[in-house]
Amino acid sequence: MNKFLDTCNLPRVNQEEVECLNRPITGSEIEAIINSLSSNKTPGPDGFTAEFYQKYKEELVPFLRKLFQSTEKEGILPISFYEASIILIPKAERDTTNKENFRPISLRNTDGKILHKMLANRIQQYIKELIHYDQVGFIPDMQGWSNICKSINIIQHIIGTKDRNRVIISTDAEKAFDKIQQPFMPKTLNKLGTDGTYLKIIRAI
Repeated sequence: MNKFLDTCNLPRVNQEEVECLNRPITGSEIEAIINSLSSNKTPGPDGFTAEFYQKYKEELVPFLRKLFQSTEKEGILPISFYEASIILIPKAERDTTNKENFRPISLRNTDGKILHKMLANRIQQYIKELIHYDQVGFIPDMQGWSNICKSINIIQHIIGTKDRNRVIISTDAEKAFDKIQQPFMPKTLNKLGTDGTYLKIIRAI
């Protein structure tokens, strides 16, 4: 894993961006995330919904801030942050006797979602600097159709050339998210220049 990453010439966040990622967690940051949580969502194993956090945020924000700041220092999260209720959703018009035709959905506790969203929000502002522009999935303001347009332009270019001996290959990684090794993620983030408390919390997750 380390040998592979050593061969990659990856972009890196600068020192100012690292300091922004590592800035102390504040109550206002936590409250903003609580306010942004979607309603009418099934809760995790502890049963506390987003609506509960939104109604009692004045009482809950100080506790969450203390917990998250402790994680910044110690790099440890409560066991409940690793718990989830796994629900299997059958894929439409597929044979339900085959386990591969079910989509597992993890229902996590809301306090964990708040922390994860905070981490995602922090790095989101730099994501286009770190991820290649050909990657359009899960990137804000990017759409899959842009790569379809690129493919059409390439095909039209090939048609207009004398040498049409070309091949276009479309590949898809089966269950890509399920096959990512957890240690690979913090190592990659570190290769991108992230360090300090931000990376410590990622490692704790």
